[in-house]
Amino acid sequence: MQPNIQNEPSLDYEAQLKRVDSMLKYAMESRVSSVKDAIDLTIQAQAKCVSLNYAQGLAQCSCQLGLFYMIIGDHLAALEYSQDALKLFTELASKQGMADALFNIGSIEYKSTKYHKGLERFYECLRIQREIKDVVGESRTLKAIGFIYEAFNEYDKALETYQKCRELSHLNNDKNGESNACNPLSGIYLKRGDYKNALETINTSIILKKETGDKRGLAFAWYGKGKIHLHLKEYEEARGYFLKSLKVHNEVGDKMGCGMSMTKLGQVCKSTNQYSEAKKYFHEAIALGESLDNLQLMYKAYYELFDIAMNDSNESEALAFHIKYHNYKEQVLNSETKSKIKSLESMWKMESLESEARLQRENNYAIEKKNEELDKFSSRVSHDLRGPISSLMGLYDVVRSEISDENALRYFQLYHHRITRINQTIIDLLELSKVKDWQLSSTRIDFDEMVADCIESFSYLPGFDKIQFDIELDKEMEIESDRSLMNTIIQNLIENSIKYARQDIDNPFVKIQVKQTAEDYMCVIVEDNGIGIEEEYQTKVFDMFYRANDEVQGSGLGMFILKSAVEKLEGEVSLMSEVNKGTKFVVLLPILENLKKEYLGI
Repeated sequence: MQPNIQNEPSLDYEAQLKRVDSMLKYAMESRVSSVKDAIDLTIQAQAKCVSLNYAQGLAQCSCQLGLFYMIIGDHLAALEYSQDALKLFTELASKQGMADALFNIGSIEYKSTKYHKGLERFYECLRIQREIKDVVGESRTLKAIGFIYEAFNEYDKALETYQKCRELSHLNNDKNGESNACNPLSGIYLKRGDYKNALETINTSIILKKETGDKRGLAFAWYGKGKIHLHLKEYEEARGYFLKSLKVHNEVGDKMGCGMSMTKLGQVCKSTNQYSEAKKYFHEAIALGESLDNLQLMYKAYYELFDIAMNDSNESEALAFHIKYHNYKEQVLNSETKSKIKSLESMWKMESLESEARLQRENNYAIEKKNEELDKFSSRVSHDLRGPISSLMGLYDVVRSEISDENALRYFQLYHHRITRINQTIIDLLELSKVKDWQLSSTRIDFDEMVADCIESFSYLPGFDKIQFDIELDKEMEIESDRSLMNTIIQNLIENSIKYARQDIDNPFVKIQVKQTAEDYMCVIVEDNGIGIEEEYQTKVFDMFYRANDEVQGSGLGMFILKSAVEKLEGEVSLMSEVNKGTKFVVLLPILENLKKEYLGI
């Protein structure tokens, strides 16, 4: 029964303080079924604490309100209350209270995708919890740290952290703590394809949540089981669990849980070709992400909308979604955050691990130096070989004009074929070296002239005369960028499409589009109806020396050079391909005049 401390003048001071404590405990327990009720009850307790001048109670009220407002997604209010709680608990020298407030602040930061700040608070919290031997709190904090490891694809560290969290909770018979660890642990097993452990772990979580009556936690467990069914393409089962999860999250007022469930429901609808329903869920998830300031929710939903638009061949909409996806993801996974996390990790390691980290940095430095030396060696050797290779190629022209023996000519043709391949590899290595060392400069690009020149430069390739080139250039576009790198990108895209054109069809085509997609972005799209790339090989296309088809001449460096040039311009390249239907490359580039000035040297 909910405690009532109003209109109790007959109670002595100590009894009234105990009633406040009882009220706060009840509010904390009720959050699993109704966050709104928990907030209302805590605000009532807060008013009583003010009238009683109860400092410990006021600090506890602020701490609980920080937690409750975080759950419903009001991060500004949550942070304000939690920071106030930390200040009050510090003044009271309450280490338990300080740890709880730090946990709140860390959770707010990582849920706002400020991972480096969140991790810093969690480590402060963990140090206090270990000092006061708060094993239950330590387990909860470890789980939150595991989330951050997982966000940066550090799955081994995340797995180790979740397992430690589960072990601590189990030893202390903390069923809620154990089930809370089981949810993300099941997700890691799922990522590794270990469906048996994933299912067993999430089922354990569901059982524990039902035993403890944690309604909100049960919703997250249902969400985890829905993910397994979705991965196994058991769409109706997945839909059922995600809908149950969404219903409960709505009931308890957990916006983050709602956004996660909506994103997964959108993926189910997309997988079952219910595109209209899928888009509705993704847009709702984006709206929740905006209200929560959660960029991760937003970029995942924007990627799904981009994928749907691409399937609908709505390229303008797809590019708009892709830009938003790219921008939000870049903010989440920026290099500053990663480096901050690495430095924070080293702050909290034992001395032996710190020594190991220093040794690793030294090794990395040595590797970087060796790579620099290897690049210089490769460039120097390539230059030195150009002369002899050119002479050998010239010798073949002399042979063709002076030798008539057919057998001898056949052998010389084989020799010429190999020499030509070596020559192309040398040219590509020199081009790669140039791209890596290139200093950016900005000039206005005439894409009409550049595209025409690139096409003409490959007129010698087999099958060129059969190919229909469809060129669409934004005539209103005035772009300044690095001419050399832009030419490298367009040239490699066009060469690739020509080389891999199908010779067995009547209408091979290469479609080239260059357009400005936003005030500060442009894109280059090259599409063909060539031989295509099998799905299992598509992730390897941009690897050094990878060649998708041995029947086509080349060094295997073209796409690697392309990607290096794109990255030099701080852009992104992606591809979509289907065997015997063709390939589409999409290069998204920031307009160079908007890049950081230090890259331009101005």
